[in-house]
Amino acid sequence: MRPDAPIRRILSKDQALKQCSAYLHQHYPEAQLIEVASTSAAMEAIVRQRWHDAAAIGSEAALRQYGLHVIARNIGNVKHNKTRFAVLGPLREPYHPRTGSDATALVIYPHRDRIGLLEDILAIISKAYGLNLSAIHSRPDTLGAFRFYMEVEGHLEDPPVQGCLEALAQQLRDEEIEIRVFGTYPRCAFNEPRLRTIGIIGGTGQMGQWFQRFFRAAGYTVLISGRRTPLTYEECIARSDAVIINVPLQYTVDVIRAVGPLFRPGQLITDNASIKTRPVAAMLEAVPPGVEVLGMHTVFGPAVESLRQQNVIFTRTPASGELAQEFESIFYKYGAKITYTTPEYHDKQMAFHQNLEHFTKVVLAQVLRTQFGDAAEMERYSSPNSRASLATMGRILSGDPDLYCEIQAFNEQGPAMLRAYLEIAQQLGQALIAGDTRPFRESMRASVEALGPAYLQEMRRRSQAMERHSV
Repeated sequence: MRPDAPIRRILSKDQALKQCSAYLHQHYPEAQLIEVASTSAAMEAIVRQRWHDAAAIGSEAALRQYGLHVIARNIGNVKHNKTRFAVLGPLREPYHPRTGSDATALVIYPHRDRIGLLEDILAIISKAYGLNLSAIHSRPDTLGAFRFYMEVEGHLEDPPVQGCLEALAQQLRDEEIEIRVFGTYPRCAFNEPRLRTIGIIGGTGQMGQWFQRFFRAAGYTVLISGRRTPLTYEECIARSDAVIINVPLQYTVDVIRAVGPLFRPGQLITDNASIKTRPVAAMLEAVPPGVEVLGMHTVFGPAVESLRQQNVIFTRTPASGELAQEFESIFYKYGAKITYTTPEYHDKQMAFHQNLEHFTKVVLAQVLRTQFGDAAEMERYSSPNSRASLATMGRILSGDPDLYCEIQAFNEQGPAMLRAYLEIAQQLGQALIAGDTRPFRESMRASVEALGPAYLQEMRRRSQAMERHSV
């Protein structure tokens, strides 16, 4: 077409027209969209027919080969869109060896239609075996049925992938369903991740080792730096895209202040402390401009095997950007329950869930040992309620006293929470000692009304589930 001619028709392959629909609707709402066999066929038709009012969508190199000039670039609905090609052939050699970041392609071909069939298949893949579907496409056959082409993350030799394929074959054996594996190969993301290497300062402890296993299984390079590792803090930061500060709480702020100036623009710093106000403020103060800052708290311990349904709290900052979002998405992808909040509100919540919870159970333990002595004898007198309380007490006492003391000492909102508890306990306790049960009864009724039946029913359901599990 001539540069000054109006565009009345636009030619390309059907998928290309759909992928550029937003741009075409905005800039050429009146133009006729013509589907042809390929993008190159569109250009060939324009040249052959000598159309001066037509345009084609295709690669810039092909446009120039046909002598056509470029009107606009990057017009797709999704920026940096890519097309992936696969090479299929007979299996003469073993599958591609494991790389740690692999994908397996398969097709599931039900010869008969059934309501809920795809849901059953996905339940096996995602729920039963925890595999992530990186792609799923349905294509019709010639008989009105569909083939489901899928790609799952993981190598064919990985136990979860092997188990999933065996379960699919076993559970679908009574139905006319074919399952074929195309191959297994290194995973290639359509969107190039900016985070490739994650450093962990303080990664030699149990939680640091958990992070190391988790991120490596997710396909990231992980660098560990501690007081006794060959890799220094400075080297770890220089070679990482994101760095997690994962040191004991009493050292967190000092380490952040020491290493903050070592960061460069385009990196991410995050912490994994159970207190957020002081560490987040220290990160914002210590790092140079252009470094992204994100607060994090994984509310679970290193014994957790799967991230699914585990609480992870993020405190975004004015310096949180695309890197922080990409980092958060890693946890979301693997099933974490993510909460966004401010550092101050996070610490108030932790003052209840940690400071107060630890305090009441330590007091309970001291009452038990001073009033009864023989803890084993308590079981013969316990109720479901007291058993649940004693179980939590035992779990806390099995933890690290230094860690619990750090939480008590460093959460600035802890003392206010303990004072509120002691004041209420004093009021209700003194009334009961004096034989007056009214304050106790009124407190229960007020709490029932404030918390609501839905919340209380859910807590009761959880309590009953824990009781059944313990039996």
